[in-house]
Amino acid sequence: MSRKRIISDLVLSGMNNFLDNEKYVGQIANAADIQFITDSFWLKDSAVINMISSRKGAWDVSLIFAHYKNPLQFIIRNITRCFNQKKAQAAAFYIGKEAAKDRRGTLKVSIKDLNLCAN
Repeated sequence: MSRKRIISDLVLSGMNNFLDNEKYVGQIANAADIQFITDSFWLKDSAVINMISSRKGAWDVSLIFAHYKNPLQFIIRNITRCFNQKKAQAAAFYIGKEAAKDRRGTLKVSIKDLNLCAN
């Protein structure tokens, strides 16, 4: 005589999630699947801004890519984490220079470009 096996709800939901995700594997790609390439075409005309923030005893280095004509169109990418502020500043400087398409740094984004109203 065999016993009934009972699995927990957590295991059952994990199996269902796995099977739901499995149906997307091996399908032919659509044009919408690579839409992100054309959507991010504006990155070639973007200014690169370094951002260093302190978090849990370390310094996170992020880069902000902002379009110089439309500064509200931006993307933030986390790059690395350093445990020394000077190393984080150096990493942000060199990585920002390398990531910038405009090496001279003529593409700038200013707060005035946002046309903010204090009212």
